[in-house]
Amino acid sequence: MSNRVLTTIAALAALAAAPAFAADYTFKVAHTNAAGEVQDMGLQKMKELLEAKTDGAATLEIYAGGQLGDEQQTVEGVMLGSLDMGMTSNAMLSNYVEDYKVFDLPFLFPTIPELGDKVDANWDMMESSANGSGFQLLAVFSSGIRHLMTSKPVESMDDLAGMKIRTMQNPIHVEAFRAYGANPTPMSYSELYGALQSGVVDGAEGASTGYDGMKFYEVAPDFALVGWLNMTAPVTMKKDTFDALPETIQTALMEAGSEAASWQRQYVVDQEQPLIDSFKEHGVTITTPDTAPFVEASQPLYQSQLTTEGQKALFEALTQ
Repeated sequence: MSNRVLTTIAALAALAAAPAFAADYTFKVAHTNAAGEVQDMGLQKMKELLEAKTDGAATLEIYAGGQLGDEQQTVEGVMLGSLDMGMTSNAMLSNYVEDYKVFDLPFLFPTIPELGDKVDANWDMMESSANGSGFQLLAVFSSGIRHLMTSKPVESMDDLAGMKIRTMQNPIHVEAFRAYGANPTPMSYSELYGALQSGVVDGAEGASTGYDGMKFYEVAPDFALVGWLNMTAPVTMKKDTFDALPETIQTALMEAGSEAASWQRQYVVDQEQPLIDSFKEHGVTITTPDTAPFVEASQPLYQSQLTTEGQKALFEALTQ
């Protein structure tokens, strides 16, 4: 064999052994939704935009489905700096950024576009609230409009009397379902399928995307279109971590987050009705209870749950 051939073989072997090109900044981001759900799709779009804006110098490494822990562990990982970014429900983040409790109030925003417009218009105030708790807010995605999945049909609010309904681990959600006559049962999202299957709970509140993505229709075949909450999913980073980045990467992260959020919120809107229509193929019974009693029962929460000046200021800004 000639020296030229040997040299060529050696060069090819060295090339095969060389590591693939790696971005200068790879940010690990975790969430608990299934891969392919609307929240995950928002992060995929953010990754694409970030790579484009930095010519590949920065990227996201996305861990879906609770691979790195539940929502509380995700938020705490960001706080501790052991996780670069987290995307959780606002219901979990508001336990740490208290001003965000405003977004946990029922029937506050009737549509996702309206919520998005208010978020964008009041970004500076929201960013300041996050900074005050040690976070940098990068994006506000939508987790959809929340409805009810149950083991028996819910035709009216009265049907919830005594039913064990899983809620997020959030005081406002618990008080809301207590006001609706249910027996609210807070638990981790990762435990929900088994709890529905075994009858530990009779139902849960949730969005159509989660109902489909996690196949909850297998264990809760009734879906009531209540629309009790327009849920957000903020994407955050530890502020100290963000501040330590080069300004060009900071700018790219903020721009990618904003553009991905606008895309993702519209994507959620586009997915909603086709998803609901598809539930019938799984044998789901869909009901449309009168929401007026739910709205009326929710009103006392607007006074009892907004207790700080920051919460009241953000509520006023969002609702004026």
